[in-house]
Amino acid sequence: MGDTPELWKVVIALEATAEQKDAPVDRFVHAMCPDPDHEGWCDTPWAVRVTEGGSLGARERKQLRDGIRDTMDG
Repeated sequence: MGDTPELWKVVIALEATAEQKDAPVDRFVHAMCPDPDHEGWCDTPWAVRVTEGGSLGARERKQLRDGIRDTMDG
């Protein structure tokens, strides 16, 4: 492990309406870049992509829903 940045994929799955998904996505964006008007690149370069679940394969949808259910246990 060196000091060279690597590419990472972080998956956050939500069960929400189209309107409800905007608030948590906005919070994530703000957490990654609290000052969108800063000069230059972000300290941690990042990108966000929002994908509607119906466009995912059945297996991936099931895996994501199972992960969501795990957060509801306990």
